[in-house]
Amino acid sequence: MINSFALPPSLVRELGYLFNGGQRSGWADQASKLLGVSPRTIESWARGERECEGPPALLMAHLARMIVQGTYSDISLNEVEEIIERHGKKIAFDLNLPEGRARIRSLIKLTSSIKKASEDLDIGRSALSRWLSGDNTLRSDLIFKVLDYVGLNRDVDARCEKVWRVNLTVNPDDEVIQSIRDAVSLFFPAPPKCSIIQAGEQIGRSALLIAVLRHQETNVTIEIKMPTKLLRHDEGVAWLFLAFDRVRSLTFYCTLDAENNFVNCNDLIDELDNA
Repeated sequence: MINSFALPPSLVRELGYLFNGGQRSGWADQASKLLGVSPRTIESWARGERECEGPPALLMAHLARMIVQGTYSDISLNEVEEIIERHGKKIAFDLNLPEGRARIRSLIKLTSSIKKASEDLDIGRSALSRWLSGDNTLRSDLIFKVLDYVGLNRDVDARCEKVWRVNLTVNPDDEVIQSIRDAVSLFFPAPPKCSIIQAGEQIGRSALLIAVLRHQETNVTIEIKMPTKLLRHDEGVAWLFLAFDRVRSLTFYCTLDAENNFVNCNDLIDELDNA
């Protein structure tokens, strides 16, 4: 198993010197360029603060052998194309762009928390948070774990069904509205159709709204639990039209008893349906 292969700190440092032509100055930067991880991560391996294991460790070992022997295993471009065709994932955003990771952060915070995600993934909370902020603190296998966790390690043309559960205790603020926008844009490169359904009558302290978004083979259901009193006033639901203002069309289904609560929102609904 490749994940059982690990390099001790002393070998990480010596291999770094080897990659840098024997020079000790700048060795971490040179190793960083070859491995695609941050110099800080490599230095933490060399100090024994983190373990260098799995694919990065194997890559360092194979690079060292190729450098010393001056040889490499032959592989054709046809083989590379076959690998991409069979195993390549087509995602709809660039992880190297700050907004790509910011949207992943928004999705995690919308449906859970950074702390909960780091525990579920067995990734340090600080390392995960810094990566989501744009730092190169995660190696490639951990990045794929994060993408799998949020459902993004997939071909955008493949069938995808997701359910997000959002629990609101107060009137949503700008951050919640932006988080919904960011999360939706991750899964839908093109504006989706959206239906918002009021589940049941406005009885009791909590009400449930279900937003169903569809485009091609991607379906996302957002279950929004919120205080009933928010649904009984126009300003309490106006945020929905801000959160979903980038969809292709929006249809709102509510009970007959609730229709009077949305009279002042009709212009917004018509505008979105005609967009």
